[in-house]
Amino acid sequence: MKMEMSNVKSMCTVLTRSMPAIAFFGRMAFAFVFLISAIQEYADHFGDGGPLEKTVGPAVNAMTKYGSKVLTFYSGMQVVVFDVRLLEFSLISAKATAALWFIFGQSIPAYFLLVTQMLSTVVPFPTNLNDFTQNLTLIGALLYYIGLKHSIDNLDKSEKNKDKETEEDDEASTSKAKVN
Repeated sequence: MKMEMSNVKSMCTVLTRSMPAIAFFGRMAFAFVFLISAIQEYADHFGDGGPLEKTVGPAVNAMTKYGSKVLTFYSGMQVVVFDVRLLEFSLISAKATAALWFIFGQSIPAYFLLVTQMLSTVVPFPTNLNDFTQNLTLIGALLYYIGLKHSIDNLDKSEKNKDKETEEDDEASTSKAKVN
């Protein structure tokens, strides 16, 4: 029985020591999914304008064309011509940059990826149910990662606070012993 217990302890020690490497490769694989997605969107973007250009482009063009006349007439301000392709390209580049930044294990790129994923899921109304469910899955995985990262950070803070409290208690007890 003791032999089995030592094997379990050694396996747990090996897993604990290799866990940062496993987490790093997991983040790399997850970032790779977003990076490939950004490359695919980039390829679609310059083919025929991309999904955002197809769905939102006509409405923005009409608002820019007729809205500028109305706004100029009533307020004297002129509306700047807005190109939807520029917005789409900025979302793609933000996704690719955040995917590369995500590898280093910070939570800020996860928020960037979450925002870009939500915008690319919700704004151009999805016509393909498979793409929509895949985007929802990625959003759920990002929310899970953010929540897990938040709980780990809180756990680390509470452990540091406990260590400080025990050090203060030890110092207080030693100072009382010196006084007595």
